Amino acid sequence: MGKWIIVAAVALVLLPILFIINPLLLAFVFLTGVIFLNRNYSVIKGAAGERKVNQLLNRLGPNYTLFHDLYLPTEKGTTQVDHIVTSPYGIFVIETKHYNGWIFGNEHNKYWTQVIYKRKERMLNPIWQNYGHIQALKNFIGEEHDAYLHSIIAFSNASTLKFKDDFRSARVTQFMNLTKVLKEWDIHRLNEIQLQEINIKLEGLVMKDKKLQRKVRKQHVQDIQSNRKERVWNEKRLLKQNICPKCKVELVLRDGKYGSFYGCSSFPKCRFTKNA
Repeated sequence: MGKWIIVAAVALVLLPILFIINPLLLAFVFLTGVIFLNRNYSVIKGAAGERKVNQLLNRLGPNYTLFHDLYLPTEKGTTQVDHIVTSPYGIFVIETKHYNGWIFGNEHNKYWTQVIYKRKERMLNPIWQNYGHIQALKNFIGEEHDAYLHSIIAFSNASTLKFKDDFRSARVTQFMNLTKVLKEWDIHRLNEIQLQEINIKLEGLVMKDKKLQRKVRKQHVQDIQSNRKERVWNEKRLLKQNICPKCKVELVLRDGKYGSFYGCSSFPKCRFTKNA
């Protein structure tokens, strides 16, 4: 964020000068700035939000070690983790969501819903998303630490959480309550040697070289795109064989109100359908 502060300061100095020298040039610069902000709003907003979360986590105290923006190795490339906090009380994997509006969802739905006035947007269930991060971390630091890994989903303070049910596999909270939630775990589970070994492994993933960081991020995006294409191809292949792409079981022909269709044979557990 420091870079953006410098850019803003320079802009404040130069804009009055441009207005005097060439008003048309000022209008062009202003329009270009609006377009840039519109295209990069989510990135800038996310960076500001991550900075805020970092500041909150830094207040936890000396018993906690913080790791931000780590890329954990997986079988298909890497997975990006927003924050990992290690402590004698456990290891916390934190997925942050910089959303406003009302947030609806439950533990078992693939997608959650964000509602802003009458507009609705879908998001991938962040509990499922963070589960993948935890599995990658467990494989990286060792299966024996499974019992000490905790999933936390933290939403922006601008959001309103509208959940009807409690969550069993994760804690879902807001930024303002994040440190309080982490300190709910107050029993020592990891000794000093175990904690040191975990921290050394995670420190090996910290990238201080900006060029290397950009390279890894670019490769990460390419891996995601490649994996998405592979998933779509596999789904098409399974559908041609009349196999449910979700459950990997047979699709059976059924009669419905509007005609025949293929449905998953594990219905009602799975409600996948395709046209006959």
